[in-house]
Amino acid sequence: MQKPLTLTPIAPPPPAQRVGRNAAFVAEGARRDRYTLPEELLSASPSGYRTRPSFTREEAHLVSELFALESPSSFIPGAPPTEGELFDEAALGVLSARQSTNYRGHRQVTVGPEDSARIATLLRKLEGLDRLVLNDAAYTHVGLSRPYRTPFTFLLTFIGHKTFRSLLTVPQRAWNKKLHHVDDIPTIGFLQHLHVGIWADAMERAALIASNGARRANVVLQPFSGPAWQTKNAAALAEIETIVGLTEAERRDGWRIALVGQVGAVAAPSPLPGPLCRKLGAALMSLRSERIQPGVNAEDKAPAPYQARQDMDVSAELTEMAGRAAYNAFCHWTGVDREVAKHLLLMERIDVLTDGGKERLRTVRRELEEITDKIVRDLPLWADLPMMRALSKNAARGKKAFALAGQRIYVGGLSRTEVEAAGVDFHHAVRAFGAAAARSALVCELSGCIDIPEGCDLLAGICLMAGPVNQNDVGKQFHGYADLLAGAFPGRDPTSLLVWTLKAKTVADPIGNEEQLMNASRKGALVDLRAGPHEVVSHLRSGKLEPMRARDERVNTERAFADADNFVTDAEGREIPGNRGSAWPAAWRAEKPWA
Repeated sequence: MQKPLTLTPIAPPPPAQRVGRNAAFVAEGARRDRYTLPEELLSASPSGYRTRPSFTREEAHLVSELFALESPSSFIPGAPPTEGELFDEAALGVLSARQSTNYRGHRQVTVGPEDSARIATLLRKLEGLDRLVLNDAAYTHVGLSRPYRTPFTFLLTFIGHKTFRSLLTVPQRAWNKKLHHVDDIPTIGFLQHLHVGIWADAMERAALIASNGARRANVVLQPFSGPAWQTKNAAALAEIETIVGLTEAERRDGWRIALVGQVGAVAAPSPLPGPLCRKLGAALMSLRSERIQPGVNAEDKAPAPYQARQDMDVSAELTEMAGRAAYNAFCHWTGVDREVAKHLLLMERIDVLTDGGKERLRTVRRELEEITDKIVRDLPLWADLPMMRALSKNAARGKKAFALAGQRIYVGGLSRTEVEAAGVDFHHAVRAFGAAAARSALVCELSGCIDIPEGCDLLAGICLMAGPVNQNDVGKQFHGYADLLAGAFPGRDPTSLLVWTLKAKTVADPIGNEEQLMNASRKGALVDLRAGPHEVVSHLRSGKLEPMRARDERVNTERAFADADNFVTDAEGREIPGNRGSAWPAAWRAEKPWA
């Protein structure tokens, strides 16, 4: 069902245009901005400020197998996992799986072999199983998720109200959000499921990479996908919730089981060499959204490398491989035939170099700006003024945050009518869509890491955004706008879900974009900080939940796959204090939690 693919090298620009961001520490007496290196990093996150490692074409060919992984059919006895392997796996999974704005809506409870056997028995009772439940799992991840609630959704509470009724309708909506988990707009509800699908797809790769190819993850997804399946499977799910310690208070806050990943050794390990797995892990930790296209949408004060256009393009072969990865993922998670997947995945390509492309892009930008203006205009003053107009200021940030730039821009979505006619639950299809989007994006990002020229940061990057879709949905729900995909797919009642902007370039985005996710004093208004393992991952041992890497009044400061040494420095090689972190004690890292 899944087709093999190859990572595609990207032609660099002429030598004179091969530049990187070359960020430096702020000069004495000068003012820091998002283009200067951070002064330090104090974080429990495994990420850190990283550079993309360069892969040879031979290495890229070996890595390509990760984009057509099939679920394991059985597990064999193998060495129990070490704490260090579990940390690396979590770093590539729940702690970094392309979660919009670092949404703190995912948690993971990992159990050992005895509890894995109990959970396997319960999994076999579920309706809608999309995977064969396996025996002999070395450990099992139970993924928990709650509705998408962030500073942005707080802002949405005040949007779409009539002027004189808002004093009543705003509190009413806030109450329904808190008590009944009602979403302000449909696409906000879908974000939770998009993220779960992204996480599920990442979990499969994470188990392989963290174990140097020895283990695989068998991820069960559909029985937890949405209210219908949750209701059908309520009895068995309640027993799993009891095992992992989900409390009634957490259930009231909306937490539910979202996926279960069985992990174990397999008879045919991956041929990826151990050193390449480590390098690949470090590469995955380095990937960030790339919003700026040099010479196109950089601000006036941006340094010179951002101001000049580069003679680069995205090849047809690369977009074909990215599309193949998307169809692979959608088929893998829904089980539909490949041709059905091609019909269900609705994709509009907006290319400024093709006929009508530039005007189409202008239309999208204009509509999003109009919707932003209407949001700001209609915000209740009784709420905005006491908050020093914080609501309207955050709403206005949309014009900057939703800028669309890149050689390839795609809007993607699904038709609920067509998905359900194909026999697929829509919430499950949204999860599969998230997996498809992230997998195709990863193909582009890793292709942009092949043979990176000296002095360059990358050769391609991607920004995967829900923001423009959410903004359009506000327009749909409250101002009479059509869906972004309505013109490209007339009569099919599409729901747009994500926007991709793919960029061939050599200059990475300003490091300040990363710092707002890592530094509490410079945190962005609409984002959360990257989580540490002790905040979202727990191990169940002897009936007790133990936060990962919280021990003897110490929490994690290790950066995952630090042995690859891909940490940001200035031109003289000076490191950002604290960026490299400090290794977890070797004896603790070598422990086997369930041995």
